[in-house]
Amino acid sequence: MDIVSIIVVYLLKSYASDPVLITPIAEQKIPMSKMDAPIKEGIAIYISSRELIFNEEQLAVLKDGELDPTVVQGHVIAPLFEKLEEETEKSKAVFEGRGEEWVGHVILIGDQALKFSTIVDVMYTAGRLEYSEYSFCIIQMG
Repeated sequence: MDIVSIIVVYLLKSYASDPVLITPIAEQKIPMSKMDAPIKEGIAIYISSRELIFNEEQLAVLKDGELDPTVVQGHVIAPLFEKLEEETEKSKAVFEGRGEEWVGHVILIGDQALKFSTIVDVMYTAGRLEYSEYSFCIIQMG
């Protein structure tokens, strides 16, 4: 085998082993960390300092990393809850059809400038729909 074939096989194996592809949204600054753990497959919620996006749809506008108080009631983000509820029903049906147990997993792709209260609201909203596992997307340092 020549070196090119070895590199191609390595790259294919590397890409095939990572089932989750994360593409940051415009002007999003993903936090950095030394952590090194693969992200499990799940639903992705993007939160920049200016917007909340789920399924490529803007659900809320943020100002300086904080949600507009009119969309949050008791830590539940109404537009996110509605869209996430639809996705949850579909996901549960798929797992039930396979005969597998559904486990709610959320991948949070946040901005380093987010307020902690915003992250809490997103996690609480997902938690109300039985999402109990969370992964935080980071960029690995060094």
